[in-house]
Amino acid sequence: MTPTIAPQSRLALPLLLLSLLASGCVRRSTHEAALAAARDEYVALQERSDEREAELQREIESIEREKARVEAELRERIETLERDQRMLESLRSQANDRFNQARTEIERLETLLNRQGSEYQALQERLDQLSAIEREIRERNRIYEETLGRFRSLIDGGRVSVNIVRGRMVIQLPQDILFASGSATVGAEGRRTLAEVGGVLAELADREFQVEGHTDNVPISTERFPSNWELSSARALSVVRVLIDAGVPPENISGAGFGEHRPVASNAEAEGRRRNRRIEIVMLPNLDVIATTQLPG
Repeated sequence: MTPTIAPQSRLALPLLLLSLLASGCVRRSTHEAALAAARDEYVALQERSDEREAELQREIESIEREKARVEAELRERIETLERDQRMLESLRSQANDRFNQARTEIERLETLLNRQGSEYQALQERLDQLSAIEREIRERNRIYEETLGRFRSLIDGGRVSVNIVRGRMVIQLPQDILFASGSATVGAEGRRTLAEVGGVLAELADREFQVEGHTDNVPISTERFPSNWELSSARALSVVRVLIDAGVPPENISGAGFGEHRPVASNAEAEGRRRNRRIEIVMLPNLDVIATTQLPG
């Protein structure tokens, strides 16, 4: 750290020289030498002051840069939380709409029960079925919110995204994390990510999942992968194997390849093609509940 000199010390030597000069005790050569020394000391003090000022300015600039970085990170986190909040609010709204529809249907059926005692048993079964649908909807919503929380670190790290698409929970993983270009072998980073995903899915023992492979529209033609159909299917099955190794029951998971035929963005630009190259893990609806809720035509 550059030493500082009190203003009194800086003035002491010039004042002493003036005092001696006034008393006639200093020869001219001595006086000039003293003035030169004083000037040199002043210049040195000024240089040290300038250096200290420059050092402080650099520290201020460093602090300002760090402040800007922290503020940008904070804004990004806030935006992420706001997006998640909007997504959850949309999900709750959908659940409420479905619940209100189910409740309206239940009320209508209760009225029919009062009017048609002979149909009581059939209508009661229908009410039970609607209750099962409601429980299924609530259970899916609960699982979605819990899964979203379990995947928070992966989502924040940009390794997965979790969304509701056509009433199904979809876990999306970019190809770049899982596979090298033109390959269906899961890399080390991809295996680590899938191990975390599989650990969560393994706890949902009563749910079934389908791993879906997707590519962009850039053609591929190799001995192993004559087209994007084979490449996307092979990638989906590679992910299925890793998830089974992570604890997902094999009877609860399947794989499918869709090639380039279900894009989520335009293939006209590189960013759109990157988004289209993906693996999606879809939580399938409970088909047993849905199959038993059909009214006779």
